[in-house]
Amino acid sequence: MSDTNTAGSDALDSSWRIQCEVSGRGFDWPDITGVFAKVREELEEVESAWTDGDREGAGRELGDLLFAAVNLGRFLGAHPGEALDRANRRFLLRFSLLENELHCEGRSVENCSLKELDTVWERIKKCEAGGPEKGTKKKA
Repeated sequence: MSDTNTAGSDALDSSWRIQCEVSGRGFDWPDITGVFAKVREELEEVESAWTDGDREGAGRELGDLLFAAVNLGRFLGAHPGEALDRANRRFLLRFSLLENELHCEGRSVENCSLKELDTVWERIKKCEAGGPEKGTKKKA
């Protein structure tokens, strides 16, 4: 699970640079509200293409969604490559904790239902966040 894709990272950097360039020339949203709407729109287009059985179209729309997400990162001041790297590391840590917890219970990922796995996953996230009162964020 430690495979890294430098092409993806290069694409994120390229998208970031493109969007900074065009923004500097005045082609930009006036505020983040438009960016959130664009991300939602692109996600709906991915889902629509998928639902229609257009796998190739869904892949194209995924590219548009990622492009919009990079722009969201720009508005948030969070470089998407760095944010994704942190998310990858957070996921791998949580997955390792999930495997360890299951192992202590004499179980394995492969022998659990998705519901059982999700219950353990949410418990790990709550512990990581500092307890139930802080663990109410959406699943990453």
